[in-house]
Amino acid sequence: MGFSRRSVAFVACVLVMLSAAACSKDSKKPAAASASSSSSSSSASLAPSTTTTTAPPSACDATPPPASAVNVTHAEADFNGDGEPDTLTVYGTGTVQQPSPYHLQIQLAGSLGAADNAITDAATDNNQVVKALGGADITASAGLPPDGSGAEAFVQVGSGASDALVGVFQLIGCNITRLTGPQGAGPSLFPIGGSVTHLDGLRCDGTAGGVRLVQLSGTSNDGLSYNTTETRLQVQNGALTPLGAPIVATVDASDPQLQGFSALDCQGVLSP
Repeated sequence: MGFSRRSVAFVACVLVMLSAAACSKDSKKPAAASASSSSSSSSASLAPSTTTTTAPPSACDATPPPASAVNVTHAEADFNGDGEPDTLTVYGTGTVQQPSPYHLQIQLAGSLGAADNAITDAATDNNQVVKALGGADITASAGLPPDGSGAEAFVQVGSGASDALVGVFQLIGCNITRLTGPQGAGPSLFPIGGSVTHLDGLRCDGTAGGVRLVQLSGTSNDGLSYNTTETRLQVQNGALTPLGAPIVATVDASDPQLQGFSALDCQGVLSP
């Protein structure tokens, strides 16, 4: 019976020790989990970060006017719509006596290069003036601001008996194109000036945060009064087209407003 009591006491002691050991092992498990979590967080913080960069716009690649260029003229405007002034250059590639063919080039600010195109109908002799006049954004339309493409380039491409002849060009990307119209699909060509019997001009009217081009004309049989016409123009798909019905009136020759019918009046553009 004595041996039996000692055996029972021994077994009880062993059970108590096993229970304590089990508790000790369980209490260490959260620490292991915590260490695992810390290791995971540390690995995440060491992961390489990625950054996104925007490639700069590619530069236009037209070559500068040659050193031998003649009748070189310049004007400034923002021709690509980025808010920076660009340089419009018109130059002849021939001789002083025969300066044609003429070219139009736009040197873009911010090291964006240059775009160039020939003026195919520019005057071929040195008796007529071909020059850069400047730029104005004329793409605003009713209820809408300009299209963001920048100013259109105005260039005097020649002259007639009593008029200067002006073409309007547009830069899209790295391409310079001549706007067509408003009469048919031919290249834009506006006479500026006049005589006792006729007057021709252009005006830029403010609209919707921008301007729209208005073609002006006046005719007279006696030089005392003029029948005037004002035609608003819009730019659509590279063409100047009439917008709405023309405004007609009869204006006395002494009326100061008649002077505008033989001039080019757009901010940023010289009158030839």
